[in-house]
Amino acid sequence: MKNKSLVLLSYGRISEYKRAIFCILSLWAWGKEHLPDWRILIYTDQPDFFKPYLKGLNVQYVHLTDELTTAMLAGTTYFHRRKVAVIDMTFKMFPGDALMFIDSDTFFITEPAKLLNSFEVGKCFMHKREYMLKDGLALFSSFNQGQYPEAFLKYIAGRSFEIGGLIEQFSDLDYSWNSGVLALDQSFATYMPDVFRLTDEFYANSEWFISEQLAFALVLQKRTEIRSAEEFVLHYWGAQQKVLLDGLLDKLFESTPAAELFNKTQICALTKKWERAVKIDMAVEQINIAYANQNTIYGIKQSVKLVLQMPLYPQVYKSLFKTLKSN
Repeated sequence: MKNKSLVLLSYGRISEYKRAIFCILSLWAWGKEHLPDWRILIYTDQPDFFKPYLKGLNVQYVHLTDELTTAMLAGTTYFHRRKVAVIDMTFKMFPGDALMFIDSDTFFITEPAKLLNSFEVGKCFMHKREYMLKDGLALFSSFNQGQYPEAFLKYIAGRSFEIGGLIEQFSDLDYSWNSGVLALDQSFATYMPDVFRLTDEFYANSEWFISEQLAFALVLQKRTEIRSAEEFVLHYWGAQQKVLLDGLLDKLFESTPAAELFNKTQICALTKKWERAVKIDMAVEQINIAYANQNTIYGIKQSVKLVLQMPLYPQVYKSLFKTLKSN
């Protein structure tokens, strides 16, 4: 009996479909023995693209028509609201079942038993804890987006919000958690109206693109214990890292027939190789930003840190040499 749903939202372009397929393949490779308890639910505008690659898995598709994707926005322009909508739809479609929503720009990097089998009332998983909200202002200001956290913090300051019928207040001492993974016990379904309302309020008053993430994170940290899924799942959310992975995925899909992608050894090896590639790319990106902002000391410290973390990988030295040469 399937009593848990793995939920993905993938629409709009082929690169999105390939990301979602590889995410599912990585789950199969690392956690095949756990899948009998799971249904895989894909919300997509192109179900037929997925079917040749996912034969043999328990996959159900929800066809995203133009009318449905528009309705998910409820008159707003905030496209991340669709994540809230598909989670709510899944709870209603399978009442009493737990679910894990996972962004398509993710893949599993190790055996996920603890993540897949630890659903409890009062506990949840999100991808990772990122920063205290008061620190978000400086962080986003560093790439000229400080107006969004500033407006958000101004909006929540001293204001009361309702969660599950009780009044709560949020502050700059609360945390932002990344919502690339959301593993939710079935009891959380009762809070979905609050998540919708907060998402809409936060975006209307700040235009911060992470408004749905903030809504989930704030409700969950007030009502549950949030645990990190970072050790199980890599989330390559950065624009530069998506370009990197899309190139690797294109090569994989071009060189490997769909039926041959179900190769546990190959997929597990790729996840570890690509995990290193993403981490190197993210570190080098931060080092380049540091040098561009004339923060030489920080750039040097991060370079040394990268070498110490991955001393045996030639790509580290090639990337750092290229960075030093260009700066």
